[in-house]
Amino acid sequence: MEKIEDDKGHEMPVYYSLGNFVNATSGSGKGVMNRMVGGMAEITIEPVKKGNGYNIDAEIKPVICHLTEDEATAYFLEDYTEELAGDNIIRRQDPDFSLKNCRELVRRVWGNV
Repeated sequence: MEKIEDDKGHEMPVYYSLGNFVNATSGSGKGVMNRMVGGMAEITIEPVKKGNGYNIDAEIKPVICHLTEDEATAYFLEDYTEELAGDNIIRRQDPDFSLKNCRELVRRVWGNV
C-alpha cells in the first residue's frame, strides 16, 4: 500500500495484490511462511462538512492465513495467537513459521500498522 499524489496535489491510496490473502501453497522450504501473511484494505470515507469533498483514511490490516487439514482461514494478525501459529500446518512446509516471524514480516513490509 502506498499513497500517491495526482498532478493537482490530491493524495490517494493505492493497494497492490489484495486478492490472495487466503491460500494454500504447495511450495516448501525457507520463505514459504511469507505467503501466509497478507493484508486487507481498511478505508474510511467521510464527507467534508463544507464543500463537496471527502476525507479518506486508508490503512492496511495484516492477516494471517491459517491452514488445517480441512480448511484455510484468514485471521487478523491482532487476533492470531501463539496456539494457532503452533497448529498451522504450514509449519510442515516451512519450520520458520511462527507468530513472531509473521509480526516481524509485517513490520518489515508495512512498518508499524
